[in-house]
Amino acid sequence: MSAPYHDGDALAVSAQDEYYHNARERSINEDDQMEEYLEKPPPPRKQPLYKNKKFLISCGVISAIVVIVVVCLMIFVFFPMICQSLMNQAGVSVNAAQITFSQPSGQNAKRDFNPQNTFMMNMDSSLSNTGPFAATIKFHNPITIFYNDTLLGNVTLPDTNIGGGKGSLKANTPFDIQDVSYFTNFAKDMLAMDTFYWTMKGSADITALGRTATVNLDKYIPIPGMGGFKDVSIKSFQLPSNAPQGGINVELGTMMNAPSPVGIELGTINLQIGYQGVNLGTVSASGVNLQQGGNLINLKGVIQPLNNTADLDKVGDMFSKYVSGGVAQTSAIGVSAAPDGTNSIGWLSEAFKSVSLNVGLQNQGGPLNIIHGVSMGYLDLGFNANNAYAPSINAPAVIADFSIPFGFTLDIYEVTQNITMSTPDGGNFSQLVVPWVPAQSNQQAGKLQFGINQGTLQTLEGKNDAFDKYTYDLTASNGYTFGVSGVATTKTVTPIGNITLAGVTFNVNTTLHGLQFLNSTPTTIGTVDMTGGTKEGLLLNIGVGMGNPSDFSMSVGDVTFAMFSGASQVGTAALKNLTLQRGQNSVTAVATFDPNGSQDGKNMLASFVEGKNSSTSIAGFDQSTNIASLSKAFQAINIGTTLPGLTTQLVQSANLVVLPNSAQTSTVNVAVALNNPFTAGLSISKIVSSATYKGMPVGNINQDISSNPFVATGKAVSNSQPLDMSMNMEPAALALLMRDLAVDAGLNTNALDALLGMGGFHVQGQQDVSPTVDVFKGFNISDFVIKASSKLIVNLNLDSTMQVGDYVTDLAFVQNNVQVKSDWTITRLIPIVGQPIVQAIVNGAVLGFDTLLLSDPTETNAKVQMKGSITKTGPMDAAISFPSPLSVRFQGKEIGLASMPTVQAAAGQGAQFDVPSNFQITDGEGMQNFASYMINNEEFVWEIVSSDVSVNALGFTFTNISMNKFVTIKGCNGFKNGVVINSFDLPRNDPAGGITLTTATSITNPSQVGFSLQSVNFLAFFQNVELGPLGASPGNFAPVAQSNVNMTGRLIPQKSQEGLDAVTKVFENYLAAQDSLVDVKGDSASGPAGQVQWLTNAFKTLTINNVVMPGPKVKPQLIPSITMMNMQLDFTKDAWAPSAGSTLVQAKLQSPFGFPLGVSQLSMEVDAEVQKQKMAHLSIPTQKATTDANNVVTTAFSDVPFKVSAQPLFAGFLAALTHQANGTFELAGASNALADTAIGAIQLNNVTFDVSTSMAGFNNFDSKTQIVSTAVTGGTPEYLIVTTVVAFNNPSQITITVGDINFNAKLGNDQIGQVFIKQAIIKPGNNQFDAEFHLFGAAGPVGQVFSDYMTNAQVPLTIFGTEKSTSIASLQPAFQTVSLATTMQGFQANLIAGCKVIATLGGVLQKKAKAVVTLQNPLKTDYVLTDLKADVFYAKGGSTFKVGHVTGIPEPCSVPSGGNTNCAEWDVNLDANLIQLLQLITAPDKSMNMQQNITSTVGGSNGYKATFYYYQDNVATSMELDAGLLNLPLGAQVNSTGNPTESMGSESGDTPATKTGSASASVSVTSSATATEKPTDTPAKESGDASSKPTTTPAAASAA
Repeated sequence: MSAPYHDGDALAVSAQDEYYHNARERSINEDDQMEEYLEKPPPPRKQPLYKNKKFLISCGVISAIVVIVVVCLMIFVFFPMICQSLMNQAGVSVNAAQITFSQPSGQNAKRDFNPQNTFMMNMDSSLSNTGPFAATIKFHNPITIFYNDTLLGNVTLPDTNIGGGKGSLKANTPFDIQDVSYFTNFAKDMLAMDTFYWTMKGSADITALGRTATVNLDKYIPIPGMGGFKDVSIKSFQLPSNAPQGGINVELGTMMNAPSPVGIELGTINLQIGYQGVNLGTVSASGVNLQQGGNLINLKGVIQPLNNTADLDKVGDMFSKYVSGGVAQTSAIGVSAAPDGTNSIGWLSEAFKSVSLNVGLQNQGGPLNIIHGVSMGYLDLGFNANNAYAPSINAPAVIADFSIPFGFTLDIYEVTQNITMSTPDGGNFSQLVVPWVPAQSNQQAGKLQFGINQGTLQTLEGKNDAFDKYTYDLTASNGYTFGVSGVATTKTVTPIGNITLAGVTFNVNTTLHGLQFLNSTPTTIGTVDMTGGTKEGLLLNIGVGMGNPSDFSMSVGDVTFAMFSGASQVGTAALKNLTLQRGQNSVTAVATFDPNGSQDGKNMLASFVEGKNSSTSIAGFDQSTNIASLSKAFQAINIGTTLPGLTTQLVQSANLVVLPNSAQTSTVNVAVALNNPFTAGLSISKIVSSATYKGMPVGNINQDISSNPFVATGKAVSNSQPLDMSMNMEPAALALLMRDLAVDAGLNTNALDALLGMGGFHVQGQQDVSPTVDVFKGFNISDFVIKASSKLIVNLNLDSTMQVGDYVTDLAFVQNNVQVKSDWTITRLIPIVGQPIVQAIVNGAVLGFDTLLLSDPTETNAKVQMKGSITKTGPMDAAISFPSPLSVRFQGKEIGLASMPTVQAAAGQGAQFDVPSNFQITDGEGMQNFASYMINNEEFVWEIVSSDVSVNALGFTFTNISMNKFVTIKGCNGFKNGVVINSFDLPRNDPAGGITLTTATSITNPSQVGFSLQSVNFLAFFQNVELGPLGASPGNFAPVAQSNVNMTGRLIPQKSQEGLDAVTKVFENYLAAQDSLVDVKGDSASGPAGQVQWLTNAFKTLTINNVVMPGPKVKPQLIPSITMMNMQLDFTKDAWAPSAGSTLVQAKLQSPFGFPLGVSQLSMEVDAEVQKQKMAHLSIPTQKATTDANNVVTTAFSDVPFKVSAQPLFAGFLAALTHQANGTFELAGASNALADTAIGAIQLNNVTFDVSTSMAGFNNFDSKTQIVSTAVTGGTPEYLIVTTVVAFNNPSQITITVGDINFNAKLGNDQIGQVFIKQAIIKPGNNQFDAEFHLFGAAGPVGQVFSDYMTNAQVPLTIFGTEKSTSIASLQPAFQTVSLATTMQGFQANLIAGCKVIATLGGVLQKKAKAVVTLQNPLKTDYVLTDLKADVFYAKGGSTFKVGHVTGIPEPCSVPSGGNTNCAEWDVNLDANLIQLLQLITAPDKSMNMQQNITSTVGGSNGYKATFYYYQDNVATSMELDAGLLNLPLGAQVNSTGNPTESMGSESGDTPATKTGSASASVSVTSSATATEKPTDTPAKESGDASSKPTTTPAAASAA
């Protein structure tokens, strides 16, 4: 019994402690009640009674009673407290909670379900620590949910059961959000925090043990949050294609691990993805329902194009890490969430925006296999000893096979990479670093091509042997395969921009074709050149052709091979700086050849010299290269070939020279021409030789020349020094040799046989021929002997000692058919005959000169080209030469010595010669006298003397012949009538002063003596006045011919009036197309060294009179154009002689010469013509003028009468000029000009001109004018006076004074008045004039003008001229052409200031009323209203109706200018019905719209009568209604309406037409309205609509 008590007590105490520990809110009564049971005093300590029997009995009874009491207390007293305590200590754990936004069907459905503030939450929770009792819990719904002590919302919880200390709570409840903004913040925390805490508040009924207690619910519930989604991974990464809108389509298979039990229906989500701060684009997924645990979300979107380089670099880094198998930390930021796929939930989207994911992007399969194969293409390898294991490499076209696992397009344009080469045996052995190089890619074909330029193939450390094996295999193999691997980085064009893609790894095999030891094709020797010699051997350059079948070229530096002949090594062959190009190679091997070292070597040399081929080979050895990596490869090379024999002969020819004493010594000189085909020179120190001709001994040489060796220069034919040859000089032997040679040469031997016969010879084959003239005709014995000697060909047997450089060897060989050449010295063997015969022929010869051309004279010398003949030279051809100069004598005195070349005389004909001569002056004074005589006389005689003439006949030269001849030659005869100036020019001012003068002159020289001088100068005179110097350089005067000489000089400045007059006369003659006669005097003559005194003095004796300086064939037009601008014409003085002026007259000077011609003053007599008909004349007196650099003369004139001679023509011209944009006419006449020149100021008179010119016309003043302002200022019975200011443009450059003018005005086709302008001066540009417009005409058009003008409309007018527009007769046709369009702007007159309507009840019933109208006058003159018809409308409150109409006024109403007047009462006929009138009476605003046909007199009572239509809206109106007998208390004034303070309008002359506050409408009125139509002619409808306005008046209709 005690156990339950203690358990219960303990439970109570425990519950109490828990209650006191956890309770947050307790009432005072509950606290007091608990204290009543707890504060019992402990019993006094007594002695134990357990040994007392009574105690034991009483204890059992008491215990039973206590148990009963305690149980009762628990059930009836402590139960509520126990339930509260159990509720307080119970725990709530959320196992799962799913948030959805679809409203459930059935009883849980809410009528006002709004997903923006309500969602469904399906929650599964566990209850713990609920106590030992089974109980039922019934919640008092709704239950509120708090977060951070702030109410989030409420839920509805179902009943649940607990027992055994635990229970469960499953609810599918709407969650009603109380504060969406705060809930948004909570949602962000839920997504971001690892744990969030809800406080659930409310109350519930707990039923247990048959009792029910109500407890408070206040539970602090921890719930795991999403923790910022720390566990997110990308399971798949696809870039399938280009995005149509730009960028790359992306698909991400994303695994998102949600740690929270709270699931959320996200629907369609959008996230912004990025990398290292770069926004890559937006991806989305649909149907996303976030659950606890892993969530696979397939995101799709577009990686957007990027423009920023830094961003593209980051994106490239991302792709690079993915490609290389690395991890790229990407980011994703929430953008929106729409659970239904379309409509976003505000709080959810805002919370989702706070989601920021960091996701590692990594290819799960490791690095991508992008490159599948590499073809190195053609390689260029460069080796050197210093870097034997790091050769350079060029590969211009490396091609890689590639593919990418993505579908978007890319174009690789640049690549860099690290390449490692390997073999199966040696592993990785070298590395190649390729910097950035251009690349071309073809994604579709999967090809990437790039070049390697100056790369280095670096052997890896410890891999030299493997590299040696690599080079050996390349040298030996045909096809060699090895591995290439590495990492590449590319610059790539993609749809998102240019990115750098790094980390592209590859590991592939590639194959190259090898060298095959250079034996795949035959190796040939093309050329052999000996370049020198050393003590060891001859140095040879051997041209070798060898084939490289590989895919690579190799630069291997210097390579040396051993050279073999047979089994013997005969030297070495070195290939310097060898580069083996792909394909056929032509290289030069430098060989050291030692023929003396072995018999094989001697045989090889012998065969080579004799032109025979021999076999040889080259082979590698251990010293073939100093490049360690190539040593093993090159040692294995062995190449066989053939050495071709020498193809040229060493001895080309021999030159034979017969010495002057050869006949006595039998010794001649022979020089051998040795053709050395080698570069090295050959030094020959001993020659032993014999020569034979057809078996006949010719001569022998046996000469040691070691003291002066014969050196044969390399690559040249060298002639030896003369060698002594012993020759057979026996006469018969020579005769036989010569005749045999002549026969071999095919020569005619008759002449030779005749000569031999004359000499008494009888040799084998000689014929008996008589020595007649015919036999020797054309025969040249020297030529004969030389031609015969050309056939001397001998056979040589040579044995010589030769040295090349430091190498000495013997060279013995036989050479046949060697040509022996001889020169003229061969003729020394021919006897000389005929000296007396030649002297006799010279004595009988005749010498004559056709022309002598003297050139390049100096004081002591001159050149003379002599053309003439020598006749009667005999029957034999002869060459006459003059070894010594000829003596030239004049009048018995030698003046000089003349050299003369050889002259060839033909037998029986003599000689014609044209030869140069050097004339040496031996007597200067005599030469001057001769030159003066020759220049001024018809002829002169020379004596030619020589004692040293040589004659060459029959091939022999005869010397010391004498000659003495007299020759007559024609002189210049003073050049009479021989000088003609064809043309002359004055192109510029001369630097020396004056004006440069140039002439084209023809000079006829009658003399046989011509001159070719450096320069010749003359002085020109006109009327004994020196004009200036004139010269020619060169000065060429051909003999007996006309010479065209271009001369240059200048007209010198003239200081005297006589000089100026003379020059002026020359100019006037030229401008008049007349010639001028001048005298020309010689002044000087010069040779190449300057002035020649004897020739200058002779020239000064020359005077040529009456030389014609020609005028032009056509009279020049000095003034081709004249332009008069800024013209002023004043027609008010004389209609047919208007005063004319121009501030800018420009005349173009078209000078026939180029020198500056500055006109400083000018006068003109000018005829103005039209189509060559004289129209008028201007007599412009002398005016100052200026001339610019463009030869434009500018002047001005004023007040010059423009005297008209053809009045109709002038008037027509003015009419055309007025109407058209341009006027063309002619100016003809003459001018007198004072021209400033470099020779002085010259007066050029009567310079005529006849030019066409033009000026800008008035162009009808652009066909428009502007009315600047208007004001009605008066009126007469005939017209209305409108004061205006008008403006129009004058597009011409003409200012025209026309006096008083007037124009007519019309509206449409109706004339409506005239415009008058006083004292008009029309200037260029815009003109404004004060004008007066007289308005008159037919009533209709005039009324239309009035109506438009007074109602602010625009009045289109035409202003046109008539024959009466001006009184100036010459201008009348012009003004008739004027027609100007304009517009007169009206103004809103507001003529009616106000209106008071006076009515009585009886009058209203009779449709009658009175009106008092106040008129105002905005015009500048009085007007009188004489009649009026008006319709009055009311248009307020959405309705319009006609109030009444006025059919006339009782009396005129005068209104002063600028003032107002109350007119007498007008009778008003009421048209409105009673309801409308009642509406009007009670309306607060009674303003009326009035439409009137007005008749008025403007300008006072005697002014202009006008009838026109006028309307005015919103007229200020008041009403006065008298009730009469009914005595209705309506008051005197019912209401004041409208705007009674509205002011008058204003004409354009004063203030703006429409003032602020005016209620009147400004409506355009059509031109068809007439002032005679009255508003009352057609009754207005009373329908209340806008159509109630009069329809018979178009203007009124338009206003409505």
